[in-house]
Amino acid sequence: MRSNWLPEIVKRAQSGPYMKEADFDLKLTKRIKELVREYGIRYDANNLCPADDDMADRVWQAGLQLFVEMGSYCQSTERCIRFTRDEVLEILAQEPGAVTLGMGKDAVVMRHRGVEDPQRAIMHSGPTGLPSSEKYHPLILLSCAQEPLVDCLGAGSVSTYHGERILPGTPLEVLGSRRDASVAREAIRMAGRPGMHINDVAVSLTCAGKMAAFDTDAGLRPSDAILVSQMVELKTDFDQLSRVAHLYNIGAVRVDLMTPLLGGVGGAAPGTAVVSVADHLLGAVLYDADYHMFSLTHLHYVNNTDPLGLWTQSMVGQALARNTKIVCLNDIYVVSGPGAKELFYECAAGALVTTVSGFNMQGAGTTGGFFPDRTTGLEARFIAEVSRASLNLTRQDAAQLVKEILPCYQATITSPNRGKPFNEVYDVETVQPTTEWLDMYHAVKEDLRRIGLKLA
Repeated sequence: MRSNWLPEIVKRAQSGPYMKEADFDLKLTKRIKELVREYGIRYDANNLCPADDDMADRVWQAGLQLFVEMGSYCQSTERCIRFTRDEVLEILAQEPGAVTLGMGKDAVVMRHRGVEDPQRAIMHSGPTGLPSSEKYHPLILLSCAQEPLVDCLGAGSVSTYHGERILPGTPLEVLGSRRDASVAREAIRMAGRPGMHINDVAVSLTCAGKMAAFDTDAGLRPSDAILVSQMVELKTDFDQLSRVAHLYNIGAVRVDLMTPLLGGVGGAAPGTAVVSVADHLLGAVLYDADYHMFSLTHLHYVNNTDPLGLWTQSMVGQALARNTKIVCLNDIYVVSGPGAKELFYECAAGALVTTVSGFNMQGAGTTGGFFPDRTTGLEARFIAEVSRASLNLTRQDAAQLVKEILPCYQATITSPNRGKPFNEVYDVETVQPTTEWLDMYHAVKEDLRRIGLKLA
């Protein structure tokens, strides 16, 4: 990013067109619908991983046009931050297409992936979008960090500090953020991977809380990252932009977090795909993100493994893979929990579609984020294995496999099996999966082999 660009963004946030937030939302909703019609973007429930390069490019063009026309809404000033098409394209042309994460022997290079790309997806793991208890948080992180196929760790969040609820902007947020960073550092040390990249401490919701997580001795290091978030849809504020400034100051990794809502401002799958592309452009232009975390979420079910979610992820991934060098990371959100076979089927569908569509892997966010402590390292292992088995697949192959996997869990989306907490599916002394949980893992892998996925 140009050295004077962040001051320019702040200037535009104060001088751009004034607009009430509700009016911005209404205008955005209307324009998304118009662009979906203008570009002829159509959802096909019978093909959830379309091999349609032309439609992927139309999704890209519609998303680019949407971002140029609407810009980003700054909630701090109630003004729109606008950019010209040339400015956006110039910034995208400077994208390096890769970022080094972590340190020493544990460092990995996460790259921009193309459609049907044979290079493996980098695997991030941790309690994604799911709170943990103070008691089991260290064990959950260790269960993920010790998995050989996991490359990076998300520190997740704990909602209490010594039993007291953590509120944003209070001293407990600062203390909780520092504690969670230290717990993550200890987890990667115990796993024998002290240089592993940590991709955020999620408990803190303010810039001050995020800043407190950094400590080269016991907390986050410059080789680690914090998330700079977007508010749904295409919105930012000065707290988020201040995170960018802090990350510049210490030379740390910047991650753009977006959470587009299926059924929200973008409406159905085509509109959500368009606004999701625009969200990625916001992260590139305003946040100068090193990588982008795409956390698509269904408004009602709080997952992205339903048919609408899978199609949307596929089209967004392909649009970005074909037209940018942006480094993309996809969150897999499921309604099921550990101890339920459906969790593995949901993860398989998400990993198949998004790997061939150009994403790196993050997951899994379980139980729609509603039940604490219901995440383990085993589903991360499974996602990584399915993703690697997908590297030799075409989009047509992935679409056919997903068509066979969907019946294994689709009926439970509206009445999900939330599974069991960590201590009931892992031995808390050895931090290894129970026999019952491992048996389910092996059974689902065997099912996938029977339908043609070449799992190791």
